[in-house]
Amino acid sequence: MNNNKFIFPKGFLWGAATAACQIEGAYDVDGRGLSTSDIHKFEAGLNRRELVEDEHTSVSLAKAVADKDGYYPKRYGNGFYYRYKEDIALMKEMGFNSFRLSISWSRIFPNGDELEPNENGLKFYDKVIKEIVNAGMEPIVTMLHYDIPLNLVTKYGGFRNPKLIDFMMRYGKLLINRYGDKVKYWIPFNQINLIQYCGFKSLGILRDKTENFQEDQYKAIHNQFIINAKLKEFAKKHNPDIQIGIMLADCTYFPHTCKPEDVVFTMKRNRMQYFFADVPLRGEYPGHMLRFFKENNININISEEDKITLRENTSDFLAFSYYYSRTLDAEKNTMDAASVSDNPYLVGNDWGWTIDPLGFYNSLSQYWDRYQKPIMIAENGFGHEDVFEEGTVHDDYRINYLKEHVLSLAEALQDGVEIIAYLTWAPIDLVSSGTSEMSKRYGFVYVDLDDFGKGTGDRFKKDSFYWYKKVIESNGAKLDLDNENAMSSEK
Repeated sequence: MNNNKFIFPKGFLWGAATAACQIEGAYDVDGRGLSTSDIHKFEAGLNRRELVEDEHTSVSLAKAVADKDGYYPKRYGNGFYYRYKEDIALMKEMGFNSFRLSISWSRIFPNGDELEPNENGLKFYDKVIKEIVNAGMEPIVTMLHYDIPLNLVTKYGGFRNPKLIDFMMRYGKLLINRYGDKVKYWIPFNQINLIQYCGFKSLGILRDKTENFQEDQYKAIHNQFIINAKLKEFAKKHNPDIQIGIMLADCTYFPHTCKPEDVVFTMKRNRMQYFFADVPLRGEYPGHMLRFFKENNININISEEDKITLRENTSDFLAFSYYYSRTLDAEKNTMDAASVSDNPYLVGNDWGWTIDPLGFYNSLSQYWDRYQKPIMIAENGFGHEDVFEEGTVHDDYRINYLKEHVLSLAEALQDGVEIIAYLTWAPIDLVSSGTSEMSKRYGFVYVDLDDFGKGTGDRFKKDSFYWYKKVIESNGAKLDLDNENAMSSEK
């Protein structure tokens, strides 16, 4: 890619992203209630690629809540609740001008259905957001990042129940009223499309409490679409400058071969993923999804009022996470979103996540061509089992990964793609969402904790810390630590 003379836009947002359920800890402090992330137990020795939790029953949930011996890492995070000032100071030192965080719903409404919020929970975020703003960063807030209050799961059945529209609207309005003068960018739902891997954490549906799991999933997604639109409507009345986005986990696939069957099959599968952004960004259900619902006896009950709400309150921007790419084989794969094939031309990390910066460029281009809406890179990063020695980590593999993806970002910007932010995952090491490991590390800062939470919790700068600092200082011009072959640019 030819980026020799490229200049990143003035005011471009550089930063990183986290989730409350992966960093905060303090799960039983100041009135916080349990959430869907608090029941993911760490199991040592299992195949990492199989350590993905996507389903729960009422039995497994009750067992996890009652378990006094197992270790549940997301209840403890990396100690951000107590060390947020230190962590934000490290981000400031790197030069961040933006920071994406999420707010724990169960810290504000412990059961999710209360009429009045937990003021102690709000006071924590008062302090955190103030610290972020005072550090010169634009706070980007996710309202729900895989931590639904457990009471909303056990009592109401999760987001398939339309009562959750009112409960989350109460929560979302409170956040906008309280922080809308400090927070411009809001993402109501993290990776709204990733139901094949994170359905329980994002939708709150118990498998033994549903007669038609697939239908209930799409009912839940519809209710989330309505919430997204209603929050947009409310936010614009509160403060016209507020931006409400929709977020995807990128699931743009390549055909495994150039056989027409693979090409058409891949188009259909990609279209099923675009659907999750089509409705919020275009304001209506696409025809192929209405056909899919009809052919699979899925009844969503989309009212005329719903259609108006969606049409008149489209999202302001598209946020998406990008880590790797996959291919699709029409003979081997199915329409199940979790059915994928590896690309034989790519290599991956220990978790099988293939490295594909060209795939990043492809996805950016496809989204822009389809929606013509501003794009935020909400997550991009490289998980690795780092070796900590002599007070640091020499993570050239992470630097190389991020460098190549920033180059793809620059290429898309030169095509005219409107990208407003690049947020890596993550600023500091945190608990993995899918595997509950600490050893799957993403941060620029090493955290001295192992997979069972043992260690000092102290923070140490990795080589990538200094690399990203230089990237931000140069507004994307200097992509090498030694400054050789760097792009020319302006700060």
